[in-house]
Amino acid sequence: MELIDFLVVRSFWGNASFCYAYSPSSGNAGGILVIWDQNRFNKKRAISSDWFVAVEGVWISSGTEVVFVSVYALQGTDSKRQLWGEIGQLMSSCFRGGVVIMGDFNEVRDESKRMGSQFHPASARVFNQFIEDANLFDITLGGPRFTWNNKWGSKFSKLDRFLVSKRLLVVFPHLSGMVLEKRKPDHRPILLMEHSVDYGPKPFRFFHSWFNHTGLDEVVHNSWSSVIKDEDIINPWVIFKKKLQLLKYNLRVWYHAVREGMDNKRKKLQDNIESIDTILMAGDGTANLRE
Repeated sequence: MELIDFLVVRSFWGNASFCYAYSPSSGNAGGILVIWDQNRFNKKRAISSDWFVAVEGVWISSGTEVVFVSVYALQGTDSKRQLWGEIGQLMSSCFRGGVVIMGDFNEVRDESKRMGSQFHPASARVFNQFIEDANLFDITLGGPRFTWNNKWGSKFSKLDRFLVSKRLLVVFPHLSGMVLEKRKPDHRPILLMEHSVDYGPKPFRFFHSWFNHTGLDEVVHNSWSSVIKDEDIINPWVIFKKKLQLLKYNLRVWYHAVREGMDNKRKKLQDNIESIDTILMAGDGTANLRE
């Protein structure tokens, strides 16, 4: 068993504003090291196992309780089944907040996630069943298709991923993942981030059918001929923008009135048809009415 030194961890992080938890290496199996910024995440407790490290705490900016579980799974199906069981037990009995399970799962979910190596359907079924039973979501990873390859470049697999609980997605709905460029190790690093893109207001749509309604020309002419009454606005582009906004508003008011008139006309016709049907079913309709 090999202990890890604070200065070694600091050399990874770059400054002293961090905390960490780890599972030491055992024999040829490497250990697990989890590092976080103590100004962003407040740890409550850490649980270490030979094949995972779970850190439970509060994401300070939002006050959200989160559990980060970093895994390093073994090769054997039975060993992985035991690992999935331990993590599932912790999720159901110990963890109250949202959960992120991340790292090297040493397993793929379907045959398309391996190339050049044998796919084991039974092992994949066990893994998929664990994800389903734990109600976890596999975050889609952008970038390269595979996260691991051997040194000869003849075998490729997607072994690394982020599994996130629904509770966390409610708080952070825009989570996404990315596979980064590989350096010396055989695994590519993966990055989990929340990225929300605001494309601004929805575009205004002008429908060709509006030309069939009375009053459209008048609305456009009156809106464009109107004077923008604001002495502080002298920039012609700002005036142009204001006129477009006025036209957009007036078109909405006009079309709402047109739509209301169409609905009233449709209802009147429907009432007339129902009235005629009532007369005909009573046998009181004349020949002209039947036609």
